[in-house]
Amino acid sequence: MRTRLTTLLTAALAAASAVPAAAAAAAATVQEVTAIRAGRLIDGSGATARDDQVIIVRGERIEAVGDASAVSIPAGARVVDLSGYTVMPGIVDAHAHLSIRPDIRTLQGQLEGMEQHDAMQMARIVRNIRVQLMSGVTSVYVVGEVHYNDIQASQAVAEGVLPGPRIYPSGNFISTTAGHGPAEYRTTNGPWEMRTFVRQNYEMGAHHMKLTITDRARVGPNNGTPYAPGESNYTREEIDAAVNELHRLGIEATAHANGESIRLAVEAGVNSIQHGGNLNEDLMDLMLSHDVGFVNTYTIGYQSVFNEWGFLDNEAGNIRDWLERGRKVHERALAENESRAQRRLDRLGQLRRSKEKGVGVGIGTDSMHGFMPLEMENLVAAGFTPLEAITAATGLNAEIVGLDDEVGTIAAGLFADIIAIDGRPDEDIRDMGNVAFIMVGGRNQTGLSFR
Repeated sequence: MRTRLTTLLTAALAAASAVPAAAAAAAATVQEVTAIRAGRLIDGSGATARDDQVIIVRGERIEAVGDASAVSIPAGARVVDLSGYTVMPGIVDAHAHLSIRPDIRTLQGQLEGMEQHDAMQMARIVRNIRVQLMSGVTSVYVVGEVHYNDIQASQAVAEGVLPGPRIYPSGNFISTTAGHGPAEYRTTNGPWEMRTFVRQNYEMGAHHMKLTITDRARVGPNNGTPYAPGESNYTREEIDAAVNELHRLGIEATAHANGESIRLAVEAGVNSIQHGGNLNEDLMDLMLSHDVGFVNTYTIGYQSVFNEWGFLDNEAGNIRDWLERGRKVHERALAENESRAQRRLDRLGQLRRSKEKGVGVGIGTDSMHGFMPLEMENLVAAGFTPLEAITAATGLNAEIVGLDDEVGTIAAGLFADIIAIDGRPDEDIRDMGNVAFIMVGGRNQTGLSFR
């Protein structure tokens, strides 16, 4: 009898304790609901703006979007009134280095920065990603850091330790002896070393990886000397091995490539090209036939005349100040150097022709943090409409680098990465500097100070 009573008492106590436990578990799964009233909505797909829209955000994702007359706002939802603004997806920076700040020594300065202590690099990352966020960037696709600093920063942002955009980390650079990148990673040679390096990066948490493929020497006394026609710092076997291993593990390969090195990368099966300089009709046709887009990085070209980071940190009061500083430095450089101006015209022609052919043209800042609106302005200078430039920075960027099932457009099921612009950027692209609202994964980040 005592055993039976003990058993019944134990069961009763367990049942009683299960009630508050179950209630607590249910409460933990309740997700906050936000309803955003959008005066105008650009959804990132390339479609024209729609008036009077409502977006329902549940937790970190978009639950519904549509005409205000057709979308019901759930009872108890927090309502954000953006009826006086243009609402759009957060910008996707499709080529980013979180820790680097280029200076007038260009590549040398970048490489020296990556040799500094990790604490200094992380301090720069904290500042740089805040600037990116306040420029409307809600996702950054990283294409090479050292010591897995991007993976650590990604975790810190995801856990709410740091405010910042969503970070898709690549881990360390993949490069070869005499290749492009930090000295400590210019060491991977031969097909099996490529596979081992990929596996190490993957084990540490890389989301994707980048190969730095160049058609000329990038370091030492031979810096700038072209390799044999059609060749690069990699052998074809090395590129094939790296790309095969990445795809075998189920992740994407992107490649730093310009000119004929693009051919090697595309033929090996990379998913996207970074930079994509020195394009000709044949290379455009090759990318089109393989459905490979490229990420243009125009503002990194400022670096040889740009050393304004002190202004960013100590004088600029908002993102508009920073963008205006960038414009002035750029305009002065073009006015003072005829060959620079001509190179720009040549590149604008390549971008325009790529668009005409149907090649996906994306954009990224490289290391010019906060300058995605200037990258968009550059596309408009090349003949893109403002809406096409916005699409390149959102839905198309996400598609080119394989993120379109998560970000880039405002659609049900995707992350609630949403910004609002004071103005009509699809009519005047400079309005992109007027960021008035920022949400990343359902979390409102609008109240951040610029410094």
